[in-house]
Amino acid sequence: MKITRENLIEICDNFLDNKIDKIAVQDFAWNKITNDEFEWDEDEIVSDILFQWNNEEINFEINILNISLWKKRLLTEQDELHIYNSWNSHIETQKEICKKYNSEWMPINKKFKIGVSTNLDKDPINGLRHQNEKTTTGWFIWSGEYSEAEDFFQPICAEHLLAQRPEIIKYLGLEIGFRFLINRNKYEDVWYDEKLKSK
Repeated sequence: MKITRENLIEICDNFLDNKIDKIAVQDFAWNKITNDEFEWDEDEIVSDILFQWNNEEINFEINILNISLWKKRLLTEQDELHIYNSWNSHIETQKEICKKYNSEWMPINKKFKIGVSTNLDKDPINGLRHQNEKTTTGWFIWSGEYSEAEDFFQPICAEHLLAQRPEIIKYLGLEIGFRFLINRNKYEDVWYDEKLKSK
């Protein structure tokens, strides 16, 4: 019996509609991989996803975000799982951004805190880097209108941006004093603000 992309898309839809849980996804993959009656005609994407579902420990967690990304790959062949799951997949892009804007590459600890506004789903996104203190990165990121309210910025671990706005991460290697302004339409403005180094 042939396993097609449509079969895997149906599994994704069932998971996203809460009709099945991740155990069912894993069982589906295990059954198809170990049963000689099933084949997928050398379809690399079907093969990759089945093996990823079968071994969550060494691949990607089976959750709503990743199932959505697997479905996207099945539909478009665009694989974004590393972008949303692997901090290290952004390192080379960070270096390219730093070179483009004449900044030394100053990577941050992904476990350290950044200050973010609660509305990162909006555009544009603003970011600026102050001097870091202890377990903070010095980065503050917000969307929409800036506010001086004490609770405008909330601390989160930098790596949590992977699941929220991974396109931000490539700017987080810029030196202290740099700012950026971006949106989902590929607008990008990066500049150095001398005043930030003294704050």
